Amino acid sequence: MSIKKIDGNQFLALEEDEVTKLDEEAKQIPFKTAIVWKNVLMFIGWHIGVSLLMYYSNFGVAAGAHRLWCHRSYKATLPLRIFLMIGNCIAVQNDIIEWVRDHRCHHKWTDTNADPHSTKRGFFFAHMGWLLVKKHPQIKTQGAKLDL
Repeated sequence: MSIKKIDGNQFLALEEDEVTKLDEEAKQIPFKTAIVWKNVLMFIGWHIGVSLLMYYSNFGVAAGAHRLWCHRSYKATLPLRIFLMIGNCIAVQNDIIEWVRDHRCHHKWTDTNADPHSTKRGFFFAHMGWLLVKKHPQIKTQGAKLDL
């Protein structure tokens, strides 16, 4: 491999004959691709772990913030409430009190400026955009009137 200088900078560059020589040498070396099982298992484990975390966080939002704290659909023991609270936190959809306020505002003032995820602002906004922008002042004003 040669080092070439262009405008005072060094660049590594192969000569054409070096490429041909390397290719010919490579044909003489017996080589068989071997799977590195440790890496394969590690990647599989990471994907399984992330998938489980995703389901856990979805459960924390759906069963915790939504059904338990927002709609008070059922009562839960302290260990279950802690389990759901952690899952909700992993989902990164704001803290539980803010999530409950926003959802109750959504039900009470649907598709107004007091609705944190109004469909009038588009599908993306209603789905997840509401988490990416500051809330309209009416959400906080109207939300303060709710019993949380």
